Amino acid sequence: MFKRFSFLFAAGLIALALSPLSCGKKSEAKTSQTVKLHIDYDNESRLQLTVDNGYQLWRLNPIDVAHGALTDSHQMAEYNACKIVKMDEKHAVVSTSYREAKYNVHLARVVKPNGIWTATEIEKIK
Repeated sequence: MFKRFSFLFAAGLIALALSPLSCGKKSEAKTSQTVKLHIDYDNESRLQLTVDNGYQLWRLNPIDVAHGALTDSHQMAEYNACKIVKMDEKHAVVSTSYREAKYNVHLARVVKPNGIWTATEIEKIK
């Protein structure tokens, strides 16, 4: 009986030593939080007219708009860390990270084709 117990105990120790839990790697589940942004279509139309008249041209750049949306929502992000990860004629996604959080800002051209970009949602991934 003692031999059997010793064998099972030794087998358990070996199994524990080889398990991922003993490797020092933590398996962290990522959580995300998405905030849908309110879009005032009348205001966006006025902003489009402003851009059409040569002002606030930064609204034509999805990175500028994404960074502005993050700043307006009190999220920290460095401008130079913002990167376009997806973009077509109507939609774009700009990704950035700050400290331990990653952000995906979803944008759309809601007024007209080739018009200004509007941030529609911010996804925060921890």
